[in-house]
Amino acid sequence: MIYHFVAEETEAGLDFEINLDKDKRIYCFIGDNAVGKTLMLENMAKSLLYCHTFFKKSKTHKYSGIFFETIIYDAIKDYLLPLASGNIILNQVKMKFKNQSGVIEFKELSNRHVPINVSIDKPIVFVGAKNRGYTKNIDKNHITILGNKIDRFLDAFIRSFNYMNGNSVEKTEIADWFNSRLIINPNFVPKNQNRVFEVETVLKLMQKLEPSLDLMTEKDGVTNFKIQFDEGKLYIDSVPIDKLSTGFVSIIKLFQEIIAAYGGWSGLVDEKDLSHVEGIVFIDEIESHIHPKWQSRIISLLQESFPKTTFYIATHSPVIISMTDEGSAYELLREGKKVTCSKLGNPKEWYLADVFASAFHVDFTKSIVISENEGSNLIQMLKNFSIKVKDYVNNQDENLKREAEILYQKILPSLAKDDARRRSLDSLRSLLG
Repeated sequence: MIYHFVAEETEAGLDFEINLDKDKRIYCFIGDNAVGKTLMLENMAKSLLYCHTFFKKSKTHKYSGIFFETIIYDAIKDYLLPLASGNIILNQVKMKFKNQSGVIEFKELSNRHVPINVSIDKPIVFVGAKNRGYTKNIDKNHITILGNKIDRFLDAFIRSFNYMNGNSVEKTEIADWFNSRLIINPNFVPKNQNRVFEVETVLKLMQKLEPSLDLMTEKDGVTNFKIQFDEGKLYIDSVPIDKLSTGFVSIIKLFQEIIAAYGGWSGLVDEKDLSHVEGIVFIDEIESHIHPKWQSRIISLLQESFPKTTFYIATHSPVIISMTDEGSAYELLREGKKVTCSKLGNPKEWYLADVFASAFHVDFTKSIVISENEGSNLIQMLKNFSIKVKDYVNNQDENLKREAEILYQKILPSLAKDDARRRSLDSLRSLLG
């Protein structure tokens, strides 16, 4: 989708020039703090929105003209789309010139000049990192009722728009989301308006991510969820929703945002199967609050569950980078105000020690002898440890787990607590469960 992106004079004064391999479905970006990962994703998303057929009056595309539905138009016509002040180039085509305003009202977007070959006709979803690990339970004074298809679209669209502008989104809690889809007896809801399948989709994703979870059962064609409303609170698998771990909350919110957004967009064009929506999803700090074991599975799960979606992901996680294919992982590099990217090769073929060294510049190669009696070099032990951990993650062999634990205990005394390699070592160990 995006293989060449230039945005000049963005917020913080950064200029981006990004070149990516074509036709990948996952693009992961790493880089030092303040290099501009989040800012780049935000500018990519807003630039795609600027080109979207949503704001066109013609009916030649799937999503064209939706903006001019009266209720939608009245709700968002005065929103401001802040773009890079300078030139914006998408896939070698200049779509905005430096002399054009960097801020434009939605109601003026129908008058913009967008080259026909960069028109975007796909749902755009942005999942931010702020507050993703936190949730509340049901507020009995403000029970959320699911609206019509336009309400659902506006809710999803506005959430993504706020995220791509760096704003915190707190309006919809997990409890509200489940509650609004389950509280009304499905027998009272027309079949085409029943959104229970969205709940089912999220729970299926959770169970694929963690097979040990038991969140739903199927018997005689009937699906039962391990979700219960009791004494004014919502429970998932007998746990109050506000007492779930931050990692559990974070991953549910991530799945919810994608499903709710796809449901909102597809509801306007009668798309039935959300897994086959051709969309573009941006995820900031995908690893936020998530255990490394889930980090090791999330990339393949997204690819499998959303086969027609292109993902642009910012991360600090070596585990996530190690799960990417060639041409899917990039390091952002900053020199002054100029930000470019460098392809990382094929991290899936690396061992985790190599990921730390090549992608995150944590040097495992400092030659330190643990002791003359052991006669073992620290670098070799670290590499052996990373090999065993990655093999265990792939094979779940308990013998490999025991061997890795023994190596961990041997290495530990040689690394100070503030040594970057110690933090990397502990991060690797967490994959053992």
